[in-house]
Amino acid sequence: MSNKDIETARHLITKYGLENAVHHNGAANEKSVMQKIMATHVELRKLSKKISTLIEEIIPTINALSVEEQQKRLTEIAPELLAKKGHQKRIRELPPLKDAVDGKVVTRYAPEPNGEMHLGHAYTAFFADYYAKKYHGTFVLRFEDTNPKQERVEYIDSHRQHLKWLGLAPNKEVIVSNDMPIFYEKAVELIEKNYAYTCTCSVDKMRDLRGEMKSCDHSKRDSTDTMKDWKKMLTGDYKEGEIVLRLRGDMENTNAVMRDPAIFAIRLGDHCIHGKKYPVWPLYDFAVAVEDNLCGITHVGRSAEFDTRIELQNKIRELLGLIPHPDIFHYARFNVLGSPASKRKIKPLVEEGKVEGWDDIRLVTIKGMKRRGIVPEAIKQVIKEVGMTTQPTNIDWSLITATNRKIIDAASNRYFFVSDPVVIYIEDAPEDRICKVPLHPDDSTRGFRKVKPGCIFLITKSDYEKMKVNDEFRLKDLYNVILTKKKIPLNKIASVKIDEELKPFLKKFPIHCIGKYSGEELKPGPKIQWVIADAKQTVAVEVKVPGVLFIDDTFNENSLKIETGYAEAGVAKLKPDTIVQFERYGFVRVETKTKSKIFVNLAHK
Repeated sequence: MSNKDIETARHLITKYGLENAVHHNGAANEKSVMQKIMATHVELRKLSKKISTLIEEIIPTINALSVEEQQKRLTEIAPELLAKKGHQKRIRELPPLKDAVDGKVVTRYAPEPNGEMHLGHAYTAFFADYYAKKYHGTFVLRFEDTNPKQERVEYIDSHRQHLKWLGLAPNKEVIVSNDMPIFYEKAVELIEKNYAYTCTCSVDKMRDLRGEMKSCDHSKRDSTDTMKDWKKMLTGDYKEGEIVLRLRGDMENTNAVMRDPAIFAIRLGDHCIHGKKYPVWPLYDFAVAVEDNLCGITHVGRSAEFDTRIELQNKIRELLGLIPHPDIFHYARFNVLGSPASKRKIKPLVEEGKVEGWDDIRLVTIKGMKRRGIVPEAIKQVIKEVGMTTQPTNIDWSLITATNRKIIDAASNRYFFVSDPVVIYIEDAPEDRICKVPLHPDDSTRGFRKVKPGCIFLITKSDYEKMKVNDEFRLKDLYNVILTKKKIPLNKIASVKIDEELKPFLKKFPIHCIGKYSGEELKPGPKIQWVIADAKQTVAVEVKVPGVLFIDDTFNENSLKIETGYAEAGVAKLKPDTIVQFERYGFVRVETKTKSKIFVNLAHK
């Protein structure tokens, strides 16, 4: 990290830290400042670790200032941030397509159905959908299913469902394997013109000769001999791996892809649609070159890693007279730090049981992100924010969660929940009090919950552990309490009146304590979340808490945690797939429930 980068980072941390502090009663949140920098300064994302260290150093110094001093400093360095911001949405337009004609543009999203859709797929599909709509053209969903051993109908169905969930709408669907007769016709055309030949060299020998820019003896064969071999390939006279059909390219080309590449091979596995009907299958470049022409594709978005393939695909089309070539627009891959974003890396995790499946909430598969509680609009906004950069980009989960939070906050009802509960009995608590708690603090039309608190509550163990006897705190939205006794068995204290039917419920919690009511006045100090300690007014909750899968390229064995607790009874009525906020805990998505427990996934804080 250069000195200039450090200066820039320090300035941004100070600026956004002061802004966050001023708008949150003098207490800046380190995570919020990190998210703001990552979301607004793409070029600094690669320095996220160093910036995180600087934040840990700078934010405490800001929080040590009075609110008046924070306002004064913010006025000096960024007065515009003191003004209350409106909700005007920043529109980021993607660049125009080269030679695009309105109404004539045809784009494609062409996944191989050998795994679930992931964030990288969504990135490609988003651009295809975006430009087709921009130019009033056609968006083609094309399944490249020409490797029979790997393709699955379930993945075809899954891609369809997830495109629909994302709001990306193909105008046409193509399954490449349905065009096998056409591929065979084009192979025969190349053979008859002596543009292709059959080769029985081993894979190693073929690789070595291509590396040395030398042809093998098979390249001298004429079209008659090649045609005989081709027919034998189709009738099953050769085994898998014994023979391939190669294109006559250029063995001296600096682009190794052009050195007489294989374009057809024998693959004898059962295909998910056609079974054993076809023994010979086109390889990637041949199938793509022909299929782009059949589909009338005008513009193809692809990552830079495929650049070397363009020359070969164009060559195949030229030899077959399948002109014009589609225009190519480029973008680089982007990675989510700590989370693999390719099938090649995700598949082993699934197969080795290191994750629960393709829908694991730690993964950036669309299935996993949906299950976690990330909504489609957040995914699309992140993709548009990253844009079509040609430089590989690393983003942090914080960009995804910050974007998601802005979208779901207004729509998510609020509920009370405590994790790892501790029981607290409040002496002199107001009797027969009824609290009116809104489902959303900014929208009274959502309605309210009427709660009769009583005097026995559950609070979170982590809050309890921070307090000492005689510390004062506030039960959120209720009243103030002074902690008077810790680690006290309530069931055995004669002065504590507990209904007999409540005692079995309290026995579930090993830690009890006592506090004393100390008034209603709002005071500085901690606010503690609570739920009523009553089996009839609560529901048991199990929360899956996702973490980062990889730390410094090492699998994080502790990347998924289970937290248990209790929520107010209304949570039991929520339907699966509902996203709500557990106050002072985080946003969660309801996954499933039983008669006695509800299971949720933590989307983010």
